[in-house]
Amino acid sequence: MSLSFRLRLTLFFLLIVVVPMVTLAILVSQIASDSATGKADARLSTGLQTATNLYGEAQDDAQRAAAKLAQQAGADTSTVAALKSGDRDALAAAAADLAAAPGVASVELESAPGATVRAGGRGPVATASVDMADTEGSLGTLTAATTTARQFARQIEQITGEQAALVEHDGDVTGPADLVDADSLPAAGEGADIDGANGDRLRVAATAPLGGGGLRIALLAPTEAEGFFGSQPKVAVAVIAFFAIALLAVMLLLRSLQGYVAEMLAAARRIGGGDFSQKVPVTGNDEMAGLASEFNRMSDRLGEQMDQLRRQRIEIEKSVQRIGEAFASGLDRQALLTILVETAVGTCEADYGLVALSGQVGAEAEAGRRTEAMSDAALAAEERALREASAVEEERDGAFALSSALGALGASGEPVGAMTIARESGPFNATEREVFLYLLGQAAASVENVALHELVAEQAVTDELTGLPNKRAFQEAMRKESARAARFKHDLSLVILDIDNFKQVNDTHGHLQGDEVLRVIGKILAEESRGIDTPARYGGEEFVVALPETDREGALEVAERIRERIEAVVIPMVEGDGEMRITASIGSATMPAPPADVQDLVAAADGALYEAKRGGKNRVVVAETEERNGDGPAAESTNESAATPAAQGPVSTRRK
Repeated sequence: MSLSFRLRLTLFFLLIVVVPMVTLAILVSQIASDSATGKADARLSTGLQTATNLYGEAQDDAQRAAAKLAQQAGADTSTVAALKSGDRDALAAAAADLAAAPGVASVELESAPGATVRAGGRGPVATASVDMADTEGSLGTLTAATTTARQFARQIEQITGEQAALVEHDGDVTGPADLVDADSLPAAGEGADIDGANGDRLRVAATAPLGGGGLRIALLAPTEAEGFFGSQPKVAVAVIAFFAIALLAVMLLLRSLQGYVAEMLAAARRIGGGDFSQKVPVTGNDEMAGLASEFNRMSDRLGEQMDQLRRQRIEIEKSVQRIGEAFASGLDRQALLTILVETAVGTCEADYGLVALSGQVGAEAEAGRRTEAMSDAALAAEERALREASAVEEERDGAFALSSALGALGASGEPVGAMTIARESGPFNATEREVFLYLLGQAAASVENVALHELVAEQAVTDELTGLPNKRAFQEAMRKESARAARFKHDLSLVILDIDNFKQVNDTHGHLQGDEVLRVIGKILAEESRGIDTPARYGGEEFVVALPETDREGALEVAERIRERIEAVVIPMVEGDGEMRITASIGSATMPAPPADVQDLVAAADGALYEAKRGGKNRVVVAETEERNGDGPAAESTNESAATPAAQGPVSTRRK
């Protein structure tokens, strides 16, 4: 059966144009779908890390609240009586009073006889417990929380921008309960697809159980619609347009062709084999010649498109590699900026790129090679972009630059930097500008995530009120200094300070005035400390100063100087006119090289502080230490402590 020319040309059109383009469209669609899933997983991973940090902060807040409430309850005779008797009504009233404290979401009291009551908001999360006891024995347990499941879920959504759900170990869900349940959650570190409420597709990921109670935090993020037309409408339109143009060309050819089919068929077979180098001979000026010319033009166009597809494939492979590098870099700002500027140069076909940040988040990354003309154009574009806070283009001596300010971080409203790309081949088109601005948005999100991580890390070891290291940071510093003292055989001293009558300050003048007192003490300790010293807020109104390479007399000198400064300082009233003065009791202890256990040093200094309080306050007491067996670490001896009250000078002013 012989085929007609029309049928042969139709089959040729299907084989050489339609099938490769459909195959390519499907491939591009799959890559786009995988990219959308990867982006959703990346957002969820970042959001879960942020949520986990928030949970840790909530537990720390709950621990502090529980300790404070336990102290308050222990001082209340009615609450103590209720805990001892197990009277549920009295316990409920006590729990309600405690739950009404500022910043407390829920309080649970469990008496020693076994009665349990709870007051406050429903569904507390990130709870903390404190065992209560008096001289007669255990009173029970106080459990506190500073947030509820619903509040915590809303906080996560506000910070991450994603839907959040809290899933308890018993299956209770706070959040989109119609979408998430305990059995459908993927394992930690994995993602899964689920159906949204409106029939759309969502990506879900969850943390491992937190806090030992089985609570898991789940985040849901939308993904792009699946399928070719849903995920890549622009590609679909381009392919359809190409099909329409090609089909029109074939129809015109069918109407105009009169002969010479063999030569055209041979040319088509060469093109079908991927050879675009040979041309169809053009003879004369008739319709056949015109057809041959058009055929040659189509062959050139197909060759260019194949070359472009090859370049795009290489760029896609590079993009996948950059995505992998971005995952590997984690929260490394410099690595992320390098990946972003390299991606901008590659996708926008630029020759050179630069992203520069200023201020606290300062960093810089370059990609490609530049000429003097490109440098001039890039500098002019960057200065104008920062000045106008928008995307701008500049041209200098045949070089073209595209630049845009990087959005402001925090409340300053000022741009934190700019990203610029440049080339000499011509100005950037609309598509390239759109891609550039998208990447710029990604850069802002990356820098903001890194800045948030660094802020959370700093807050984890810093006391927010005084700016001094917190107890956790102090303990780590003491661990390092004790090891260093043991290695180099140095003395290690410790000063513990407690503000006299601090509770009276809070009760009389309010907690705002008490906070101002703590800030003043923190400032004095920071000013009186050397670079190698570690002043810290130990908890409540207690402060500590670790003094490496300092002997007993040197520690006494420092302690007395701190006491005198505190006694002399005048603190203005926060509310209203007037001023107040305060004093402090200080305990000091020293362990000669090699040092004993750090806990022994803390216990010795704490015992000396107790002696200072008992001896009349506003004084320094130095714990006596002695060698064990002639070469062991010194032990504190509170019964032989030396006191230096306000009227008495220090026994020695020598300090190493």
